[in-house]
Amino acid sequence: MNANELAEIIQHLENANYMGASKAATMLRQQQTEIKDLKQQVAFLEDWRDTWSPFLKAITGKVNEE
Repeated sequence: MNANELAEIIQHLENANYMGASKAATMLRQQQTEIKDLKQQVAFLEDWRDTWSPFLKAITGKVNEE
């Protein structure tokens, strides 16, 4: 279950008069969006590393290892 699915469940709880459920659902949706953005940034940085590591190693003779 991801954050969006959990937010939907919480949204239904609010409909049953649970106070604060709307704020929790909104927070979870925002966090899910942030997670998606961070995953895209990681993919970009990994691609950049994979592309430029051989070039940097050729110039400097060393490469940053994980």
